[in-house]
Amino acid sequence: MPEGATQGAVVVIHGGFWHQRYGLELGRPLADVLVADGFVVWNVEYRRVGGGGGWPQTGEDVLAAIEAVDIGPVVTLGHSAGGHLAVWAAKHSPRVVGAVAQAAVLDFSRHITARALELCSEEQFAEASPAALVPIGKPVVCVHGDRDEDVPVAQSAEFCAAEPQAELVVVEGAGHMDLITPGTAAWERCRAAVGRLARGC
Repeated sequence: MPEGATQGAVVVIHGGFWHQRYGLELGRPLADVLVADGFVVWNVEYRRVGGGGGWPQTGEDVLAAIEAVDIGPVVTLGHSAGGHLAVWAAKHSPRVVGAVAQAAVLDFSRHITARALELCSEEQFAEASPAALVPIGKPVVCVHGDRDEDVPVAQSAEFCAAEPQAELVVVEGAGHMDLITPGTAAWERCRAAVGRLARGC
């Protein structure tokens, strides 16, 4: 919780290709910045592959986390696999008013299918993959570095071409982790996107 008046509410969803070895510590630096900016921030955890996760458990955990604390309407902010969950939650939770997807995994049928198959079966792509859920029905800002070494920028570009409420922000020279590193140009683009969406809560 910030001191004084709040600017809106944000749910931070960490990445790590849904694997158990990556946890919510990845989201803490982002949460700290956003709290200092005046936002109420909820940095959430979920069951991951190797720790009881999979589909639909992982998605259900994110929805349960969003509902667990009554902080009103929220913007989801997610990186990589967390970006997948941020957009997926925007589709499924009435509490979410928009999503900022940082180098997000958005189409399980392209580029990263082998990793997606660790989370769910191919038969579940239609319910788990954001690209299959278009239109999301809410604004989505996709921020992606053009030098991303883990999730191709085409994931964001192709999603934004199909989603009528999506905005594509490509950060020149940015890699995958730059988007969750406070002080980088890539993080500042994400931070600005959060501000634009969250102040509408």
